[in-house]
Amino acid sequence: GSCDVRRARPMRVATGGMEDAMVMFHKGPPFQRVVGEEEVSESERCHERGAVHGLRYNNEGSRLASVGTDGSVCFYDGKGMVLERRVEKVHRSSVFGCAWNEGGTHLLTCGADGFARLLEGSSGDVVYEWNVAEIQWQERNGGSDTGEDSSSNNNDKVPMGAMQLGCAFVKGEIPISIGFNGQITVLPIPTSLDLPFASNASKLEKPLIITGHQAPISAMTFGAPGTNTIYTADTDGVIVQWNGNTGNPNGRVFVIDEVDTDILGKVHGGATISSLAFCQNDENEDGKGTLFSAGWDDHLRITRGTHCIDKLPLEAQPNALSTGTALTVVMTVEGLLLVQHRKIISQLFRLPYRATAICLSRDDATLYIGGDDGNIYVYSVHSSDAVNPLVETHVLRQSHGQPVQSLRLSNDGTKLASSDVRDVCIHSTDDYSPIVSKGRWCFHTQSIRSLAWSPDDTILASGGNDDDIFLWSWEKKMTRIQYRFAHRGGVTGLEFV
Repeated sequence: GSCDVRRARPMRVATGGMEDAMVMFHKGPPFQRVVGEEEVSESERCHERGAVHGLRYNNEGSRLASVGTDGSVCFYDGKGMVLERRVEKVHRSSVFGCAWNEGGTHLLTCGADGFARLLEGSSGDVVYEWNVAEIQWQERNGGSDTGEDSSSNNNDKVPMGAMQLGCAFVKGEIPISIGFNGQITVLPIPTSLDLPFASNASKLEKPLIITGHQAPISAMTFGAPGTNTIYTADTDGVIVQWNGNTGNPNGRVFVIDEVDTDILGKVHGGATISSLAFCQNDENEDGKGTLFSAGWDDHLRITRGTHCIDKLPLEAQPNALSTGTALTVVMTVEGLLLVQHRKIISQLFRLPYRATAICLSRDDATLYIGGDDGNIYVYSVHSSDAVNPLVETHVLRQSHGQPVQSLRLSNDGTKLASSDVRDVCIHSTDDYSPIVSKGRWCFHTQSIRSLAWSPDDTILASGGNDDDIFLWSWEKKMTRIQYRFAHRGGVTGLEFV
């Protein structure tokens, strides 16, 4: 259903039903349904079936438009609430949204057929249309004309992700549409239409797709040094690459050689992505490094730029990743795996305790593992030994009173930060003596899942499921800065830029 208020006097309220295909009109205030007026009663039943998904008055309140499941658009007099015109089959299926431009002369509609259409308000004629489904299909294929449209592999059905659920005019004159996949498409208006309100929209040479996340972000990492590229992943299996300088998305990661018929962009098939890690030295010819993503589909995905080029099946569900220079360690619920040059180079290394966090040194020589027993285990790494790649060298016993949730080495490798459900601790990596012991930095109230060192290693940041971020100084242990409610639902990633 839908509802809208006439922003002029006399005030009116129009409501649309979810099942009865009716638009009901109300006068007020106090608002009461208009009954007994024959013309108004006839206007209530202008849609043939299903739901009325959208109702919108123009800014002046002179005209009201409604759209619904039957694919039609109805125009009413804003004050008298009498049906002026019914335009049938504007869309091939349900129309989910409509919006007036600032001047109230044109109506933008969008629907499940993957199209957005611009209608002239007084006549109801379709002035222009955009095949948003096709636009997103071409963008998914790198902007190349592959010779096939978005429905060619799906029995002429519109891809689910390309169904358009809402639309609007930005700044009163630039039309945009948003799809089921969460991507916003900015729509250009051709200059040949000679519309007085479309000066800014006419400057666009082609449609612009703005992407992001719809589901909670579950992981984050930086790309190659110097590029200021950021990767984020969510619980729907979507990975987005961002420009760290501007904060704008570069685009979603998509899988090469796999047809995304629904245009949903789910790299891990809809499964939660538990961890991201970027490996700089991966024998890439372009030197841009490789992004590894671990998902609950029990696969390790390999990405370069915005192209997922390969996947490695895992023996168990992965929960964390850590990279050094050329080596990547995968922590699963059953044990650890070593990955190098896009290949798994070790057998599953099982542990006598449950691993809850890992951190690999930059030289690929030392691996730190946090356990559910509160201990931190130190291993030397022998990547050439596929059967026994890890040898235990030290144990920091009872460094935490609760299971270790996160580990992070300082940039110079001399300090190891760790956290649990309350405490943040720091140990020296030379003799493993405590620099900050448990019980001192204990101001989080829930699991601390993220740690990050500043470039000069003087400041440690921690983020937890309590929505808070703390900044700590190991040189001034009594000093802390707290950012309350930084992220609703908890902090899942931290990095210094």
